[in-house]
Amino acid sequence: MSASETVQASNEILLGNRLDDMGALDWREALGAEAALLRVARPSTSVLEALAERFGLDSLYVKDICNPAHPPQFSRLEEGGVLLILRFPIATGDEAGGGVSVSVSLLADNKLCVLIWPGERYQDVPERELRESSVDECVAKFVHHLIDPLLRRVYVLRDEMDDVEDECLANVDKADLGSLLLMRKEFATLARNARTNAMVIEQLRMHSIYRENLHLMDAQEHMQRASVIAESRSEHALSVMQAVQSLLSQRLNEVMRLLAMITVVLTPMGVIAGIFGMNFSNMSVLQSPHGFGLALLSMLILGGCLVTVFKLKRWW
Repeated sequence: MSASETVQASNEILLGNRLDDMGALDWREALGAEAALLRVARPSTSVLEALAERFGLDSLYVKDICNPAHPPQFSRLEEGGVLLILRFPIATGDEAGGGVSVSVSLLADNKLCVLIWPGERYQDVPERELRESSVDECVAKFVHHLIDPLLRRVYVLRDEMDDVEDECLANVDKADLGSLLLMRKEFATLARNARTNAMVIEQLRMHSIYRENLHLMDAQEHMQRASVIAESRSEHALSVMQAVQSLLSQRLNEVMRLLAMITVVLTPMGVIAGIFGMNFSNMSVLQSPHGFGLALLSMLILGGCLVTVFKLKRWW
């Protein structure tokens, strides 16, 4: 065994239980037991090989199980077994953690339910909720428990976006469009994952033993609701961003219009000042004792006339 395989095996988590009383089982015992549960995190090569043999998995299925970024997927296996891959956000303890998602696999047949975290295990179902469950009930409870954080994240992100939108619209000069863009991106990801999770659950419910399961019905409804909310909020965020940009453009236009008006009013004054500032000796008007005052008066009259025209035309 190589050094990397030794490290992987040391980090591996294997929890085997009987579903009737949640009594502990060795993982090899769980693979051959009736009505058993096996929870695996960071699976080693030997465990993956044993699971592949137990459920008749080919190498592509094993790669999918080991991929923490795999999109949601449903597959029917030999002898009535199923493989579910679900994707949902996880809490990482930092402010940006809401945007981090992970994929988790569920393998099940009529005797065994296996939950596989390809990397670190971020959550777990309390054993009291699994005790005395059948295998199909265990699968349904895992599905409901795993994907429920996605809907909660949608609600939390919606409230956060409302606050950011209020701040942006209250003062467009300090609008945090970057945060809105990141939230819109996360909403799009949540909507995509919720939609595909709902499709996986729908395919699972086509199986006769899962069709009327209340946990699956509730989980599917949660994913559909999360998809609708996330998609609508993603579009709403785009609308708010466009509104803020329009307000900024309008404010810029008002500033440019004011500057243009000032330029138009001052330009004739500058022309007059330039004419009388020319250094010619034969300019009789310069000898007038009232010339300076008359020049200033003409400038003010001309500027006032221009401002009056702007007002009448409603250009200002």
